[in-house]
Amino acid sequence: MFTILVTGVGSIIGYGIIGSLRRSEISTRIIGIDINSDAYGRWVSDHFITGVRASSQDFIPLINRISEDYKIDLVIPGIEQDLFALWDNRDRIKTRVVFNSDVCIGLSRNKYETYRYLSQFDIRLIPTLKDSSYKDCVNVLGLPFLLKPLSSSASKGIETIYNEDEFNFYTRKNAGCCIYQKIVGSPESEYTVAVFGNGAGQFFDYIILKRKLSGEGATQKAVMTEDEDILDYVKHLCRILKPEGPTNIQLRKEGSKVYLLEINARISSACSIRTLMGYNDPEMCIKYYLINQKIKPSNKIPGKVIRYISDNFIHQNENSNNIRHSW
Repeated sequence: MFTILVTGVGSIIGYGIIGSLRRSEISTRIIGIDINSDAYGRWVSDHFITGVRASSQDFIPLINRISEDYKIDLVIPGIEQDLFALWDNRDRIKTRVVFNSDVCIGLSRNKYETYRYLSQFDIRLIPTLKDSSYKDCVNVLGLPFLLKPLSSSASKGIETIYNEDEFNFYTRKNAGCCIYQKIVGSPESEYTVAVFGNGAGQFFDYIILKRKLSGEGATQKAVMTEDEDILDYVKHLCRILKPEGPTNIQLRKEGSKVYLLEINARISSACSIRTLMGYNDPEMCIKYYLINQKIKPSNKIPGKVIRYISDNFIHQNENSNNIRHSW
């Protein structure tokens, strides 16, 4: 049995990781941590610790203390704030962490750096500007165009710009820390792709989901699909970036042309959806980072997943660590 620390278990990614571990054939003891003492992940972890924000000076000492007290075998970050803090302090961490490659983690922190880095290579990208005037944006990107914060996830802070007043307002709101992009494709042509990279430019396994986003920015509905245009693009991108471990690639199509939206060097919010379809990222993490077992392409189950709000009743006299969701 392996003891796994999952961070951010109040997030859809965090408790999605827990659910996927429960569905794995590999036996695990799950320690959950979240800054909110009433996080949903509290009720589905074997043990729960109320944590501190990743920006706190106490974050790394707390992770190390938990790792020692519970003999943690592997840390799986459930939110990107935790991932970045752990990566920045990787020399201080006393256990194994699911880390991607240096390049992928660096690029996933900044959308413009992603664009600048990939512009060196022969790969199709969305026309992107930074520190530009409204006039230049209109000339290059057309109207309307998108304004995106340099660092954000789940579509947070993205604005559609129709006029100069909106341009000035949202640019000031972001203190200039934003990019401007041409609108390509439509929400109906958006895809989320998971690959488990081998660190050498290829990947052990992948799954392509055509998705519809919820108002919160996470995948709400997804259909597993095969698309040669997308697969060719993803293979080309991976040859450039050489991802290692779980990697999320978000794309849009315009006709047969594929465009990159963003890269996330971690397990994404569609984790639990993928697991239902036979692609279990957290299980792969245990095989790759702990067992050193070769990861074989999974037997995927074609279909569609629809997310909905559910309720979990907790009796006031119940001990939180004894409550288990029926995954």
